[in-house]
Amino acid sequence: MDISQLVSVLDNPLEASEWLHSLGLEDLDRAHANLVSMAQSRMTLDLLAVICTQLEETLPRSSDPDRSLNDLERFFLASRNPLALGSLFERDPDSLSVLMQIFSASQYLADWLIRDPEAFDLLRITEGQPISRQALVDDICSDVAATDDERVIMMILRRYKHRETLRIAYGDIVRGQNVQVVAKQISFLADAIIQGAVHAAQRILSQTRGVPRLRNGERSRFAVLALGKLGGTELNYSSDIDLIFLCEGEGKTDGERSISNSEYFDRLARLVVKLLTEPTELGVAYRVDLRLRPQGAQGQPVRTLESALRYYDISGRTWERQAYVKARTVAGDHELGDQFLSQLEPWVYRRYLSCDEIAGIKSLKRRIQQRNRVEGEYQSNIKTEHGGNRDNELVIQFL
Repeated sequence: MDISQLVSVLDNPLEASEWLHSLGLEDLDRAHANLVSMAQSRMTLDLLAVICTQLEETLPRSSDPDRSLNDLERFFLASRNPLALGSLFERDPDSLSVLMQIFSASQYLADWLIRDPEAFDLLRITEGQPISRQALVDDICSDVAATDDERVIMMILRRYKHRETLRIAYGDIVRGQNVQVVAKQISFLADAIIQGAVHAAQRILSQTRGVPRLRNGERSRFAVLALGKLGGTELNYSSDIDLIFLCEGEGKTDGERSISNSEYFDRLARLVVKLLTEPTELGVAYRVDLRLRPQGAQGQPVRTLESALRYYDISGRTWERQAYVKARTVAGDHELGDQFLSQLEPWVYRRYLSCDEIAGIKSLKRRIQQRNRVEGEYQSNIKTEHGGNRDNELVIQFL
């Protein structure tokens, strides 16, 4: 498209309609308004003409051309320098193609990019390449170590969540990485952010309460276990995370304002959850579910290793055994968490199940199906319907 054609399109909505319709756009009035807005965002007409030519290639291939063009306008308006952005698209036509591909794939990811336009440069640099779990842990812990302000720590964790998720999505959507790589990267990011929250919470509490000590003077350790999708390193982009907190035995902290270890770890767990879940202008880092801990919502937030082993030995139920099939230490002291899982393994993988335990699994399966029928979702919910995700998972865990 040359500049004269562009001027004609911008000045005459009726004349623009045929061209816009040829790109697969349906809301022609809004599409025209998108272009006018971009022209008014300190963008030169020659650059906008180049972008329009590129849109003739990218929009017809988009799954939702109207939404993609609208997001492109929002991205330009959010950018610090729309002129520089237009120059980038002129120099590197693939950049616009990649951006529109992300916009058409997910409004969720588009909103994050629009909120943080500079993240697009990082995407282009990394090209969505996988990063090791330890590298993520080191980067995040290094950044949160620079401040004791809870609000700043929350923003650091959420900014990492946004930017690294965009990197992972780039590898997923643009580079076509397989689902195992993508799910593992999403899970490693969650591990690192949880570790960052634990690292920050321990440092904040130690300033006023000191370090928790066992009765023999050794430091009392703390570990975070993940169950469910995170435990199985198969987290998806919007999953909740199922966590369990463990600590070592009785004692007290060694600070001037000493408290018992049980009170210290209770405060530590609550602060970790707060750093992950409290809403900010960047949203939350994760939604945390603690209901899989011993005694569920009525149980203590943190259990000692001995207390947790005793609970499962005496009161543990079959569905809890199934949950621990995908248990993994994700943060804190990995030696403590792995020791607990090793000691629990004979309980999880018993030699046999009784008839009552098998009947309990069948009963749970029936309750899920009955609830679906009541809610009218029996034929439409891929997660809970007959033959759906949860149905398959119950069977595989049982086996």
